[in-house]
Amino acid sequence: MYFRNVLLDNIHQQPCDLKKSLLILLLVFPSLVFSQVKRFGVPNILNYPKADYRAGTQNWGVAQDPNGFMYFANNLGLLRFDGLNWDLYNDSFTSNVRSVCIDDDGVIYIGLDEDFGIFDPNSPEGPVFKSLTDKLPEDIPETDVIWKIYNTQYGIVFQSYRYIFIYRDDKIDIIRPQKAFYYSFYINNRLFFHEPGVGLFEYINGFVNKVPWADELKDHEIQSMVSFFENHLLIGTAQSGWFEYKNGKLNKWDVPANTQTENDVLYCGIKLDGNNLAIGTILNGLIIANSEGEIIQHLNLNNGLQNNTILSLCNDRSGNLWLGLDNGIDYIELNSPISYTSRSENIGTGYCAVIHDNLLYLGTNQGLFTKKFSTIGQDNSEVFKIIPGTEGQVWSLKVINGQLLCGHNLGTFAVNGREVRQISDDPGLWTFIQLKNDTNYAIGGSFTGISLFQFDKGQWDLKTKIKGFSESSRFLSEDEEGNIWVSHGAKGVFRVTLNAQSDSATNVKLYGAKDGLPIDLMNILLKFDNTWCISTVDGVYSYNAAADRFEKNKSLNEIFAPYNRLKYIEKDFRGNYWYIAETEVGVLHKNDDTSYTRITTPFQQLRNKLVREWEFLYVFDLNNVFFATENGFAHYSSRIVTSYNQAFKCFITQVDVPNLDTVVYPVNQLDPTEFPFQKNAFRFNFSAPFYQNPEQLEFSYFIDNYSDSWSVWSNDNYRDLTNLPENDYVFRVKARNSFNVESDEATFSFVITPPWHRSKTATYIYILIVFVIVVIIAWFINKRFEKSKQKERKKHEQKLREKEKEFEKQAVLAEKEIIRLKNEKLEAQKLSLDKELANQTLSIVNKNKFLMKINEELKRVSNETSDGAVKTKMAILKKRIDKEIDNQNQNQIFESYFEEVHADFFERLKDKFPHLSPKDLRLCAYIRMNMSTKEIATLLNISDRGVEISRYRLRKKLDLSRDVNLSTFLINL
Repeated sequence: MYFRNVLLDNIHQQPCDLKKSLLILLLVFPSLVFSQVKRFGVPNILNYPKADYRAGTQNWGVAQDPNGFMYFANNLGLLRFDGLNWDLYNDSFTSNVRSVCIDDDGVIYIGLDEDFGIFDPNSPEGPVFKSLTDKLPEDIPETDVIWKIYNTQYGIVFQSYRYIFIYRDDKIDIIRPQKAFYYSFYINNRLFFHEPGVGLFEYINGFVNKVPWADELKDHEIQSMVSFFENHLLIGTAQSGWFEYKNGKLNKWDVPANTQTENDVLYCGIKLDGNNLAIGTILNGLIIANSEGEIIQHLNLNNGLQNNTILSLCNDRSGNLWLGLDNGIDYIELNSPISYTSRSENIGTGYCAVIHDNLLYLGTNQGLFTKKFSTIGQDNSEVFKIIPGTEGQVWSLKVINGQLLCGHNLGTFAVNGREVRQISDDPGLWTFIQLKNDTNYAIGGSFTGISLFQFDKGQWDLKTKIKGFSESSRFLSEDEEGNIWVSHGAKGVFRVTLNAQSDSATNVKLYGAKDGLPIDLMNILLKFDNTWCISTVDGVYSYNAAADRFEKNKSLNEIFAPYNRLKYIEKDFRGNYWYIAETEVGVLHKNDDTSYTRITTPFQQLRNKLVREWEFLYVFDLNNVFFATENGFAHYSSRIVTSYNQAFKCFITQVDVPNLDTVVYPVNQLDPTEFPFQKNAFRFNFSAPFYQNPEQLEFSYFIDNYSDSWSVWSNDNYRDLTNLPENDYVFRVKARNSFNVESDEATFSFVITPPWHRSKTATYIYILIVFVIVVIIAWFINKRFEKSKQKERKKHEQKLREKEKEFEKQAVLAEKEIIRLKNEKLEAQKLSLDKELANQTLSIVNKNKFLMKINEELKRVSNETSDGAVKTKMAILKKRIDKEIDNQNQNQIFESYFEEVHADFFERLKDKFPHLSPKDLRLCAYIRMNMSTKEIATLLNISDRGVEISRYRLRKKLDLSRDVNLSTFLINL
């Protein structure tokens, strides 16, 4: 329960029980000190020289913004620091920055030479300075140097020698001095101005009132004003030190801190948490005093500061102190339970420590140093002094039987106060153990074996060098049987059995990997409770005497296994185990139920300061725990209460896009930032403003749509990404400080647009092209299908045509056959008709012949008769016969019948041969009818010879050659 740091962390984690927990703490631990500055040694100091921040030498002002970033008014511009990175802003203004102030909203105000205004480092366009001088009236052509800026209830106050400017609601009120405003102060919501030679003034609600009780200070250079309580003021002057205004009276502050201040020339001062006062001087660094004026710390060039001239001070939100120096910047970790031996004492590298007879002894590589233990935390003036004769490497210190023994490179010394007596010259005495069976004897382990020491007559002396064992014996222990166990870093573990006189080894056995240990190397013998064990690379092992082997110690490994290889362990009077392991320093606090609570947080800053492979700690009491470091010793006091669970933030400070040759400031991002595909390489820079053990600050990142898991923790405060594919991304990063407290995530959303050929426009074009291609392909397919269809159709049509032709051919053949048959029929009919016509014609001819004979007979009978009646009747009969044999009528009948058989024959014949006579036409008809000459002669009533003559004449009329057959010609006509 006595570990206040842990308890305070629990309070921090459970704010609802804060009052209750604090009450318990105060009742149980009345000595608890909140925000107290340690007296022993010096606090941890981090130096930031000009080479680190790469700006001017002088730093005139310091301020912290709500996000934790530190700002410094530097000769060459405005500096910003996040614990790892320095940024210098001076592009938007040209003069020196003389002052800086940050209001509750994080607005940064800076004062320059002849200018003042608002600075915004987080503008999307980059850092921007906006001057406020354009709001001044025309009768103020110059503002002079702005030395101070305050955030007050009246507005933002800018102070130069010639004016006080009060900026509020976008307007500026002006206060003019009688002579010059050299100094200004804002204390407990009260605003003061000082005019040397005139007096001290207070500004109240628009009125400037002279402070009557300060008239005696009007000729002093007032450099600082602070207040510890209501109606109390401390006024610091450059040459005369501090004055105190109390109970309505002003008096010299007659305290030790004032004496020191008068000698060192006061330049600035601020009140610290816990009613302490930080005083910056011109000549002798920093003085820290309490409200009673007692000096708690005096830090200067000799014990840690870079420079003795302090121009500005700032107490940050963690209770630690920043110094703006005349050359450099320093950070002092005041709010810490750990402090260090002063660099100015130059005691060397620490190896061992002990408190004995009210003296603190520190063994280092340079000798044995001492100072009064009673002065620790009280008188900071006493320094460590080396004990004569101990110059050189000190390896160990051990109080046995009330006497202090010192193991030294030169041998062994018995220490009495500030004097030593060498009791052994055996070089390199590592350590001592007191024998269990006889406490008047002790074993010392050295470079060359072990020695026996005897306590006699109140003092220790060397008894003998033990024979039979000459190995280096840095770690020793004795078991219940009186065997001496020695662990050797390179060989293993030795068991040395001594004879009855303990002056020689009767048996030596070496244990290593063959005997149960993981390996032969790096085995350290440690004391745990009333037994001993071996710390190995694979945990803690104990010796099993029955099996004569080493085995893993289950119970110890349950306690220590997570802490890797143990290097040193010590048990305090409350049963707690303080330890140093491979990767951490801590204490196992024993609980009431015998369980242990692991506490490591307060000791994180020691991890890189201890002497590797020579780790050492010494517990005197809960407020005095010493750790050997490379530069002396660290001192831990549980009285100093610190909350290690303070929240801090992580930020993505900028995103570098090399291919775009630009920087993105991802602050107050509303929408994702778009980047073209060709600019898909990035460097993300991130930071977490945390200033305690900044070298142990770690980061882990995760990228939405890219990472599978959070990255391993790393000290790198940047991440390079290259060849990111197009997508929507969110870069997430968080930080973890040395106390294992994690920050919230910082995020930056961005989009990498696809390349043109994968853009939406291209996609639409591709869709259109694909659509067109599909349409074309479909058209070609359709065309091909149509062509194929057409080809098939044509083929089908061809087949149909062929079939049709076949059908037509068959039809033609059938038609021809029909025609042939018809022609044959017609021909037959024609022959029949011709025959019938010929027969009829012959019949008519024969009839006419017969009638002509009758007519001649009638004519003869009429001539022979005289009977008139007979003649008359005969005449009538003769007419009727003549009428019957009329040729014209017969010709018409013949032509009519002939035309039926031989359609249009006479028309064609007349058209072609119009000069043919009716007789010729009739002859042509008879010839076409294929009638014989005799039949024609009968029909024409001519002789056969007449027919031949008529045929001859007809040929001539038809203009036929001799080789043309007349009948054939007329048939084909």
